[in-house]
Amino acid sequence: MKDLFLISAYTPDNTRKDILRNLVKSVDKDIFDIMVVSHSSIPTDIIESVDYFIYDAKNILLTDIIHKYTMYYSSNKFDIISTENRTFNHSLAVLKLITLGLSTAKNEGYTKVHCIEYDVEYTSNMEFIENSKLLDDYNLVYYKTNHTPAMIAFPVSFHLDKISKDWFIFDLDYLIEWITNSDFKTIEDYELELISKEKAYKKPYTDLSKNGIIINIYFSGDEDIWVTPVINENNQLLLFGWNKPDNLGAKDIALYNIKAIVNNTDYHNWDLPLNNWNLNSLGNYDDINNLTIIRNGKKIINYDFNKINKDNYKMSNYLTLNG
Repeated sequence: MKDLFLISAYTPDNTRKDILRNLVKSVDKDIFDIMVVSHSSIPTDIIESVDYFIYDAKNILLTDIIHKYTMYYSSNKFDIISTENRTFNHSLAVLKLITLGLSTAKNEGYTKVHCIEYDVEYTSNMEFIENSKLLDDYNLVYYKTNHTPAMIAFPVSFHLDKISKDWFIFDLDYLIEWITNSDFKTIEDYELELISKEKAYKKPYTDLSKNGIIINIYFSGDEDIWVTPVINENNQLLLFGWNKPDNLGAKDIALYNIKAIVNNTDYHNWDLPLNNWNLNSLGNYDDINNLTIIRNGKKIINYDFNKINKDNYKMSNYLTLNG
């Protein structure tokens, strides 16, 4: 039986549909079967080019402060911890697709499955042919990084007859509790916990690009700029901005104009050039009930602190001085 390519996808627009279409066309179907598991519909021509298509309408996005990704900024002057650089945590959405795909693949009789996300440029089969051979001796093959998180979420190659049953289970209540108590709240951290119990072969993530596989070619996190309200030790609410360059293919923005409106009356305005950061005080945290942030003329978020647990927010979004 052939190995299976399990492709997780979310393609709500033509750009992302074309990326998925190109990946499906690139896979050698004499060697691999293909399954696409998606939270969005895909075009008929793609469905007709694969062996299985599974559609799951429930795209689980977690937006509560206690569930969103915890992210860090560090300098020689201060450190920042924030949940507000991304608007939601989509780890459960991705994990549901993978567990659904792995369970179906096992029921269909597959033993070797290569899980990969749709936004991949794929020009060679050799990496996964090698992984398939490694699975004769190992439970799975994954790609380690030299930064946090310590692995690439996908690709991962699995031997379905060897891996733990936990890879096939999607227990929503357990996973939400896990995310609540996790430091980083990412799918990579969850995978690393499962991998620690497996006989796993780890490769450097740089092997992927060396062998014709470019991952993350579509950046879906909007412009990855930090415009995050944090509280310092004097209980001042500060707005931290960082115009971070060249992140996962996101387009660099030479200059951001940032506006902040506090309590619908107090107006702040400043510019943020590329590769720069700034901090601006908005007042005492206890006195602020409403905050609207506008970036380059577009409202990006409104905080109604009458509806947010201010203590939870303060514990998850703060600045500490160094030295």
